[in-house]
Amino acid sequence: MAVLNPPRSLPALGRSIINFLTGSRTGSRRAWTEDDVIEAFRPPGLNEDSSSFEGVAHTVYTFRAIGMLCSDTTGVITVSDTVATTGDTLSPAAFRRTLQKHALDLDRDGDPWQTGPGESLTGGARDLLRAMSWFLAQDALGRPLSWTSGVQALQHAQFPDSDHETWAITNDTRWGAVTRWGQALGLAAPSLVQARSGLVPLPVVAINDVLDELPAGQLPIREFLDQLAARLPVLHGGLVRASLVASLPDGDPDPGITQDCADSSVGQALRILQDRGRLVFDTLPDADGIRLSRFDSQRQTHITLVQGGKR
Repeated sequence: MAVLNPPRSLPALGRSIINFLTGSRTGSRRAWTEDDVIEAFRPPGLNEDSSSFEGVAHTVYTFRAIGMLCSDTTGVITVSDTVATTGDTLSPAAFRRTLQKHALDLDRDGDPWQTGPGESLTGGARDLLRAMSWFLAQDALGRPLSWTSGVQALQHAQFPDSDHETWAITNDTRWGAVTRWGQALGLAAPSLVQARSGLVPLPVVAINDVLDELPAGQLPIREFLDQLAARLPVLHGGLVRASLVASLPDGDPDPGITQDCADSSVGQALRILQDRGRLVFDTLPDADGIRLSRFDSQRQTHITLVQGGKR
């Protein structure tokens, strides 16, 4: 099973299904099979269309692959124990953080860049981990990426094998899924420039979600970045990104890293969170630091997490 294929999985629909099943679990004794869920959620007015079930079916399939839904031998589908422990129905923010934890679960999937072909390459969320680690290694200060503008050319230049099957994102159908899942996970943002449509590797939302789990106060910036990478392993410093870089002949493609700065996607995200009042940067004497951007002249050595701030 995989996340990016089947192609019509919808993360937002997954939240609706999970909340529906959570409510059924606490307020009704009815058991829902997968067919029941598909019939309940496929679009009204399209029930005679032969493909109307696919969006729901693909979503159920995908959320089962990442361990948020499960089915028993009789076909009854329920939320998994790891989701049920979160309590009541999930708010958008709570759902997104739960989705991040399940989609980026390395205990389940291991290193997605060190697996063989076939099912082992795409099982769980390995295809998504590969795609997002590569996407977040691109320049967040460059042009927005689309399949025909950037994604194909960059992969062709960076990967040693011209065979698309070895790439992080193998075709335009999977790129379409990346655009949905990247935004749902808070790891990507759409371009705000109308003339330059595409997706930007900007994990502001995902990093902000992690900040809610960290204690307020000051700590060295490199220690802070290590904590981010441990919770979001597709970021620079995380296992998935490190394994990707080891597989690329020219090393890390991010221009920030190549110029001894923070990764461009992380550095840009931290600047935005600073503007929102969530983070404060300091430069303390005789302390190790890092430039947040290749365009900065000053190194930041410490970071202070401020609870609250603008969302």
